[in-house]
Amino acid sequence: MNTEAKLRSLRTSSLVVTIFAALLLAVGVAQLGLGAMAVSEEYDRIEELEQLTRQSTYYGYQAQQAAVQAEYNRSGSRFFAEGRFLSGSDELTWSDPSAIAFLALVAAALGFFIAAMIWVWRAHANIIEAGVRAKYTPGKALAAYLLPVANLIFPFEAMRELHNRSHGEPEDFAHSSVEDVTAWWTAVIVGLLIFSAMIVKMTLDAGTNLILMTPLWMEFAILAFAIVLLLVGALLFAGLTRRIAAAQAEFLPEIAANADQLEEPARQSVRILGGEATEPY
Repeated sequence: MNTEAKLRSLRTSSLVVTIFAALLLAVGVAQLGLGAMAVSEEYDRIEELEQLTRQSTYYGYQAQQAAVQAEYNRSGSRFFAEGRFLSGSDELTWSDPSAIAFLALVAAALGFFIAAMIWVWRAHANIIEAGVRAKYTPGKALAAYLLPVANLIFPFEAMRELHNRSHGEPEDFAHSSVEDVTAWWTAVIVGLLIFSAMIVKMTLDAGTNLILMTPLWMEFAILAFAIVLLLVGALLFAGLTRRIAAAQAEFLPEIAANADQLEEPARQSVRILGGEATEPY
């Protein structure tokens, strides 16, 4: 595959990433809107239940139990544990708009991830095959995104190196700070940490006797904030793919032509005159 074909392949994969990012944003916003409607319907349902039980009189232990149950009903624990965030109705069907939006969100996220990994491989392969020395080969770059724990640190480093080297920066500046890369990784990491914390909280609520009861609206707001950050991270990643593809189209032919001079220092030579070795200064 010649340089032009490699660049064309990179531009194509960048376009696919951008399309999936836009689709992911649209479906994610729709899912958040449906989730907000489900939260509103849940509060209406809770109000109806409390109206029915308000006329009952409880004493002692029963009063304490009723108070705890009321607090639990208004918490996010029951709402998420019973899957009510997918539908305002008691029974979820595949024709429900929330279920369709959720499945579309999962499909869009999976498509975006696959397209992103294909782009990562091609982008790193381009600079390596052009003769540029880099810490992250295509295989190492994919491993940085796929390996647990490692993917909390190394994708940022790999993307920063890819950005700088694709823009023609020398090896000494391969890991210089890049604002666009920092913004992308900040959005992704903060979103993942918040989302993971909420998943742990819900797991504790559903699987143990430890129930951390927080208001439903608060839990939904925190989850929505995390999802928005991840959606923004997807858009920022798509922007990086376009800029790096454009940079490689501009600099890669020049880098390929001058790779030997840019990457390999000249070797010192030794001349022997009159039986004595002298080194040039």
